[in-house]
Amino acid sequence: MKISRQKLKLSKLQYKLSKSLVDFVNNNLISPIGPQAKTPLSPTHRAQKQPFGSSSAVNNNDSATATKIADSTNDKQNSKSNKKISANCTTKVSVRGDMVKRRTIIQASTSELLRGLGQYISKQCNIRHFEPAQLVIWLRTVDRALLLQGWQDVAFINPANLVFVYMLVKNMVRNDATIKTVEELQSVVLTCLYISYSYMGNEISYPLKPFLIEQDRDRFWDRCVQIVNERSADMLRLNSSSTYFTEVFAELKHYALDG
Repeated sequence: MKISRQKLKLSKLQYKLSKSLVDFVNNNLISPIGPQAKTPLSPTHRAQKQPFGSSSAVNNNDSATATKIADSTNDKQNSKSNKKISANCTTKVSVRGDMVKRRTIIQASTSELLRGLGQYISKQCNIRHFEPAQLVIWLRTVDRALLLQGWQDVAFINPANLVFVYMLVKNMVRNDATIKTVEELQSVVLTCLYISYSYMGNEISYPLKPFLIEQDRDRFWDRCVQIVNERSADMLRLNSSSTYFTEVFAELKHYALDG
C-alpha cells in the first residue's frame, strides 16, 4: 500500500510539472535561464501592456527625442554647408628631416566672396562712379531672373561658382585700358557670368537676354570666344586640381578681407 501511494504521489507530481511546463510555454513566461521570447509561441498568447510611465516607454521617448535632436542638428549642418564652402589644401612641411603633412582649411560665404569680387574689380579698374555693391546687383539680378523665368531650379550664385567667375573676370579686367565706363565693365562681367553658367550650370542652355546689355551682339560673342581661347585650360584645371582651386579661392577671399 505504501509503495502504491508513493507511486500515486509521484505520478501526480509529474503531472503537475508537465502542466506547469505547458503553461510556461503557452504563456511565454520569463525564463530564469534565457531572455524573454520576442514573439509568442501560442496563438492565445497576449503580450502584456506596459503601464503608463514605465521604463520602456521612457526609453522609447528618450530615443525618439534623441532622434529628433540628431535630425535637427543634421538639418542645421546641411543648411550651413549650403551657405559656406570650405577648401582643403594639404602641404608638406619638413621638420628635422621628416615630412609632415599640414592641412589648411579656408572657408567663406557667398556674400563674402561677392564682396571680394567687387573689391577686386574696384581696385583693378579705375572707373568713376563704380561701387562694389553694383557688382552684387548685376549678378543677383541675372540669377533671380533665371529662377523666376524657370530656366533654373536652384540659384547659381554660390561660393564655388563665384571662384570660377572670379578666375574669368580677373583675366578680362586686369590691365585692360579699354574698359572706361561702368556699362563696358558690366558687359565684360556679364560675359564672364554667361561663360560660367554655360560651363558650371546645371542646365543644358541658358537664354542670352539676361546677360546682354549692349546692342552689338558681335562684341559679346567676340568676348566669349576670347575667354574660351585664353582660359579653357584653366577652366579644366580649376575642376580637376583641388590645389589650384584652393589658391584661387584664397585669393578671392583675401580681397574680401581687405574690403
